[in-house]
Amino acid sequence: MLVDLPLVTRVEQSAGRLTAAEVGALAARSPASGAASRPLDGGVLAAMGPGRYVNRGVGVGLGGTPTAVLLDELESFFGQRGLPPMLEVSPWAPTELVAELAARGYTVQWFRDVFAHPLGDLPTPSVLRVHEVHDDPAADWAADWAAILAADTEAGSAAREIALEFCDAVRHVANSVHLVALVGEQPVATGSLSIVDGVGWLGGAATLAAQRGQGAQHALLVERLHRARSAGCTLAAATALPHGVSARNLQRVGFRLLYSQTVMARLARLA
Repeated sequence: MLVDLPLVTRVEQSAGRLTAAEVGALAARSPASGAASRPLDGGVLAAMGPGRYVNRGVGVGLGGTPTAVLLDELESFFGQRGLPPMLEVSPWAPTELVAELAARGYTVQWFRDVFAHPLGDLPTPSVLRVHEVHDDPAADWAADWAAILAADTEAGSAAREIALEFCDAVRHVANSVHLVALVGEQPVATGSLSIVDGVGWLGGAATLAAQRGQGAQHALLVERLHRARSAGCTLAAATALPHGVSARNLQRVGFRLLYSQTVMARLARLA
Protein backbone atom coordinates (compact mmCIF):
# COMPACT_ATOMS: atom_id res chain seq x y z
CA MET A 1 0.00 0.00 0.00
CA LEU A 2 1.53 3.29 -1.14
CA VAL A 3 1.28 5.98 1.52
CA ASP A 4 0.97 9.28 -0.32
CA LEU A 5 -0.84 12.59 0.03
CA PRO A 6 -4.08 11.44 -1.69
CA LEU A 7 -4.36 8.46 0.69
CA VAL A 8 -3.59 10.57 3.76
CA THR A 9 -6.09 13.21 2.66
CA ARG A 10 -8.76 10.56 2.10
CA VAL A 11 -8.23 9.08 5.56
CA GLU A 12 -8.04 12.46 7.33
CA GLN A 13 -11.11 13.93 5.67
CA SER A 14 -13.23 10.80 6.09
CA ALA A 15 -12.36 10.96 9.80
CA GLY A 16 -13.63 14.52 9.81
CA ARG A 17 -16.93 13.53 8.22
CA LEU A 18 -17.41 10.71 10.72
CA THR A 19 -16.68 13.08 13.61
CA ALA A 20 -19.21 15.57 12.23
CA ALA A 21 -21.83 12.81 12.13
CA GLU A 22 -21.10 11.86 15.74
CA VAL A 23 -21.35 15.47 16.87
CA GLY A 24 -24.66 15.81 15.03
CA ALA A 25 -26.01 12.70 16.72
CA LEU A 26 -24.89 13.97 20.14
CA ALA A 27 -26.52 17.36 19.53
CA ALA A 28 -29.78 15.67 18.54
CA ARG A 29 -29.85 13.14 21.38
CA SER A 30 -28.45 15.41 24.10
CA PRO A 31 -29.11 19.08 23.31
CA ALA A 32 -27.84 20.10 26.76
CA SER A 33 -24.33 19.05 25.70
CA GLY A 34 -24.13 22.07 23.41
CA ALA A 35 -22.42 19.86 20.81
CA ALA A 36 -21.73 21.68 17.55
CA SER A 37 -19.53 21.37 14.49
CA ARG A 38 -18.45 23.44 11.51
CA PRO A 39 -16.92 22.20 8.25
CA LEU A 40 -13.49 23.61 7.49
CA ASP A 41 -10.77 22.81 4.97
CA GLY A 42 -12.27 19.44 4.05
CA GLY A 43 -12.49 18.43 7.71
CA VAL A 44 -14.48 19.62 10.70
CA LEU A 45 -14.25 21.69 13.84
CA ALA A 46 -15.90 19.51 16.47
CA ALA A 47 -17.04 20.60 19.92
CA MET A 48 -18.86 17.90 21.89
CA GLY A 49 -18.74 20.03 25.03
CA PRO A 50 -16.53 20.40 28.11
CA GLY A 51 -15.30 17.08 29.47
CA ARG A 52 -16.53 15.16 26.42
CA TYR A 53 -14.54 13.09 23.98
CA VAL A 54 -13.77 15.29 20.98
CA ASN A 55 -13.14 19.03 21.15
CA ARG A 56 -10.73 19.74 18.32
CA GLY A 57 -10.24 20.14 14.61
CA VAL A 58 -10.34 16.81 12.76
CA GLY A 59 -9.17 16.33 9.18
CA VAL A 60 -8.13 19.96 8.73
CA GLY A 61 -4.83 21.16 7.32
CA LEU A 62 -4.74 19.37 3.97
CA GLY A 63 -7.53 21.15 2.10
CA GLY A 64 -5.64 24.20 0.87
CA THR A 65 -7.22 26.80 3.15
CA PRO A 66 -4.74 29.63 3.86
CA THR A 67 -3.05 29.00 7.20
CA ALA A 68 -4.07 32.28 8.83
CA VAL A 69 -7.70 31.80 7.80
CA LEU A 70 -7.73 28.21 9.07
CA LEU A 71 -6.34 29.09 12.50
CA ASP A 72 -8.47 32.21 12.85
CA GLU A 73 -11.57 30.06 12.20
CA LEU A 74 -10.38 27.39 14.61
CA GLU A 75 -9.71 29.90 17.39
CA SER A 76 -12.99 31.72 16.87
CA PHE A 77 -15.04 28.50 16.91
CA PHE A 78 -13.56 27.12 20.11
CA GLY A 79 -13.22 30.50 21.79
CA GLN A 80 -16.97 31.09 21.43
CA ARG A 81 -17.51 27.83 23.36
CA GLY A 82 -14.99 28.44 26.13
CA LEU A 83 -12.71 25.67 24.88
CA PRO A 84 -9.00 25.85 24.01
CA PRO A 85 -8.32 25.71 20.26
CA MET A 86 -7.02 22.25 19.45
CA LEU A 87 -6.42 20.25 16.28
CA GLU A 88 -4.94 17.03 14.98
CA VAL A 89 -1.88 17.63 12.80
CA SER A 90 -0.63 14.99 10.39
CA PRO A 91 3.01 14.80 9.29
CA TRP A 92 1.75 15.73 5.81
CA ALA A 93 0.57 19.14 7.01
CA PRO A 94 2.03 22.15 5.16
CA THR A 95 5.17 23.65 6.67
CA GLU A 96 3.33 26.98 6.84
CA LEU A 97 0.76 25.50 9.22
CA VAL A 98 3.44 24.00 11.47
CA ALA A 99 5.30 27.31 11.61
CA GLU A 100 2.18 29.33 12.37
CA LEU A 101 1.14 26.94 15.14
CA ALA A 102 4.51 27.51 16.78
CA ALA A 103 4.25 31.27 16.32
CA ARG A 104 0.83 31.32 17.98
CA GLY A 105 1.97 29.34 20.98
CA TYR A 106 0.44 25.93 20.29
CA THR A 107 2.05 23.03 22.13
CA VAL A 108 1.94 19.25 21.81
CA GLN A 109 -0.72 17.56 23.94
CA TRP A 110 -0.42 13.94 22.83
CA PHE A 111 0.27 11.68 19.87
CA ARG A 112 -1.85 9.01 18.25
CA ASP A 113 -1.22 6.57 15.43
CA VAL A 114 -3.36 6.16 12.33
CA PHE A 115 -3.59 2.65 10.88
CA ALA A 116 -5.06 1.29 7.65
CA HIS A 117 -5.87 -2.15 6.26
CA PRO A 118 -6.52 -2.89 2.56
CA LEU A 119 -9.52 -5.16 2.25
CA GLY A 120 -8.13 -7.86 0.01
CA ASP A 121 -6.93 -10.93 1.91
CA LEU A 122 -8.43 -10.97 5.39
CA PRO A 123 -7.88 -13.14 8.46
CA THR A 124 -10.25 -16.06 9.07
CA PRO A 125 -13.17 -15.12 11.35
CA SER A 126 -12.90 -16.17 14.99
CA VAL A 127 -14.93 -18.94 16.59
CA LEU A 128 -16.12 -16.50 19.27
CA ARG A 129 -19.69 -15.34 18.87
CA VAL A 130 -20.29 -11.72 17.88
CA HIS A 131 -23.72 -10.09 18.16
CA GLU A 132 -24.95 -6.88 16.58
CA VAL A 133 -26.68 -4.26 18.71
CA HIS A 134 -30.27 -3.78 17.49
CA ASP A 135 -33.20 -1.67 18.55
CA ASP A 136 -35.41 -4.76 18.97
CA PRO A 137 -35.72 -5.22 22.78
CA ALA A 138 -36.20 -8.96 22.31
CA ALA A 139 -32.77 -9.35 20.70
CA ASP A 140 -30.88 -6.29 21.78
CA TRP A 141 -27.39 -6.18 23.26
CA ALA A 142 -27.38 -2.40 23.72
CA ALA A 143 -27.32 -2.45 27.52
CA ASP A 144 -24.36 -4.86 27.60
CA TRP A 145 -22.57 -2.88 24.90
CA ALA A 146 -22.95 0.42 26.77
CA ALA A 147 -22.01 -1.14 30.11
CA ILE A 148 -18.77 -2.51 28.69
CA LEU A 149 -17.85 0.78 27.01
CA ALA A 150 -18.47 2.69 30.24
CA ALA A 151 -16.92 0.11 32.56
CA ASP A 152 -13.72 2.10 33.17
CA THR A 153 -15.70 5.01 34.67
CA GLU A 154 -16.99 5.18 38.23
CA ALA A 155 -20.66 4.35 38.70
CA GLY A 156 -22.69 7.50 39.34
CA SER A 157 -19.87 9.81 38.28
CA ALA A 158 -20.00 12.59 35.71
CA ALA A 159 -17.60 10.54 33.58
CA ARG A 160 -20.06 7.62 33.57
CA GLU A 161 -22.90 9.91 32.51
CA ILE A 162 -20.79 11.34 29.68
CA ALA A 163 -19.85 7.84 28.53
CA LEU A 164 -23.46 6.64 28.48
CA GLU A 165 -24.56 9.85 26.75
CA PHE A 166 -21.99 9.23 24.03
CA CYS A 167 -23.05 5.58 23.67
CA ASP A 168 -26.64 6.67 23.15
CA ALA A 169 -25.58 9.19 20.52
CA VAL A 170 -23.25 7.07 18.38
CA ARG A 171 -25.86 4.34 18.07
CA HIS A 172 -27.77 6.81 15.91
CA VAL A 173 -24.95 7.62 13.48
CA ALA A 174 -25.88 6.53 9.96
CA ASN A 175 -23.92 3.70 8.31
CA SER A 176 -22.60 2.45 11.64
CA VAL A 177 -22.86 -0.91 13.35
CA HIS A 178 -22.03 -1.78 16.96
CA LEU A 179 -20.99 -5.23 18.09
CA VAL A 180 -20.58 -7.28 21.26
CA ALA A 181 -18.30 -10.33 21.54
CA LEU A 182 -19.11 -13.18 23.91
CA VAL A 183 -16.89 -15.61 25.78
CA GLY A 184 -19.19 -18.50 26.54
CA GLU A 185 -22.47 -16.75 27.32
CA GLN A 186 -20.95 -13.58 28.77
CA PRO A 187 -20.69 -10.33 26.76
CA VAL A 188 -17.09 -9.19 27.32
CA ALA A 189 -16.01 -6.78 24.56
CA THR A 190 -17.28 -4.20 22.11
CA GLY A 191 -16.34 -2.74 18.74
CA SER A 192 -17.96 -0.46 16.18
CA LEU A 193 -17.73 0.02 12.42
CA SER A 194 -18.67 3.26 10.62
CA ILE A 195 -18.54 3.56 6.83
CA VAL A 196 -17.58 6.91 5.31
CA ASP A 197 -16.85 7.32 1.60
CA GLY A 198 -15.60 3.77 1.17
CA VAL A 199 -13.50 3.81 4.34
CA GLY A 200 -14.54 1.49 7.18
CA TRP A 201 -13.59 3.21 10.43
CA LEU A 202 -13.13 0.89 13.41
CA GLY A 203 -13.66 2.29 16.88
CA GLY A 204 -15.46 1.76 20.16
CA ALA A 205 -13.08 -0.96 21.35
CA ALA A 206 -13.40 -1.99 24.99
CA THR A 207 -13.01 -5.24 26.94
CA LEU A 208 -13.97 -6.01 30.52
CA ALA A 209 -10.77 -6.02 32.57
CA ALA A 210 -11.33 -9.53 33.94
CA GLN A 211 -11.90 -10.96 30.45
CA ARG A 212 -8.89 -9.59 28.59
CA GLY A 213 -6.51 -11.93 26.79
CA GLN A 214 -9.18 -14.31 25.48
CA GLY A 215 -9.27 -13.12 21.88
CA ALA A 216 -12.43 -11.03 22.03
CA GLN A 217 -10.89 -7.96 20.42
CA HIS A 218 -9.26 -10.10 17.74
CA ALA A 219 -12.68 -11.56 16.94
CA LEU A 220 -14.26 -8.11 16.75
CA LEU A 221 -11.49 -6.70 14.55
CA VAL A 222 -11.73 -9.56 12.06
CA GLU A 223 -15.54 -9.42 12.05
CA ARG A 224 -15.48 -5.71 11.24
CA LEU A 225 -12.93 -6.12 8.46
CA HIS A 226 -15.18 -8.67 6.77
CA ARG A 227 -18.23 -6.47 7.26
CA ALA A 228 -16.40 -3.47 5.80
CA ARG A 229 -15.41 -5.43 2.70
CA SER A 230 -18.94 -6.80 2.29
CA ALA A 231 -20.27 -3.23 2.47
CA GLY A 232 -18.06 -2.21 -0.47
CA CYS A 233 -15.25 -0.49 1.43
CA THR A 234 -11.79 -0.58 -0.12
CA LEU A 235 -9.97 0.40 3.07
CA ALA A 236 -10.37 0.04 6.82
CA ALA A 237 -8.87 2.59 9.20
CA ALA A 238 -8.44 3.03 12.94
CA THR A 239 -6.52 5.11 15.45
CA ALA A 240 -4.73 4.12 18.64
CA LEU A 241 -2.31 5.54 21.16
CA PRO A 242 1.28 4.58 20.35
CA HIS A 243 2.56 1.40 21.99
CA GLY A 244 -0.84 0.62 23.52
CA VAL A 245 -2.79 -2.62 23.54
CA SER A 246 -5.16 -1.39 20.81
CA ALA A 247 -2.22 -0.61 18.51
CA ARG A 248 -0.81 -4.11 19.01
CA ASN A 249 -4.21 -5.69 18.36
CA LEU A 250 -4.56 -3.75 15.10
CA GLN A 251 -1.15 -4.81 13.86
CA ARG A 252 -1.80 -8.47 14.71
CA VAL A 253 -4.67 -8.58 12.19
CA GLY A 254 -2.69 -6.84 9.46
CA PHE A 255 -3.23 -3.13 9.98
CA ARG A 256 -0.33 -0.99 8.85
CA LEU A 257 0.83 2.18 10.54
CA LEU A 258 0.26 5.04 8.09
CA TYR A 259 1.51 7.93 10.20
CA SER A 260 1.38 9.48 13.66
CA GLN A 261 -0.74 12.53 14.38
CA THR A 262 0.26 15.25 16.81
CA VAL A 263 -2.62 16.78 18.77
CA MET A 264 -1.79 20.42 19.44
CA ALA A 265 -3.53 23.11 21.48
CA ARG A 266 -3.09 26.68 22.58
CA LEU A 267 -3.78 26.59 26.29
CA ALA A 268 -4.46 29.63 28.43
CA ARG A 269 -1.27 31.05 29.83
CA LEU A 270 -0.96 31.43 33.57
CA ALA A 271 -0.75 35.01 34.82
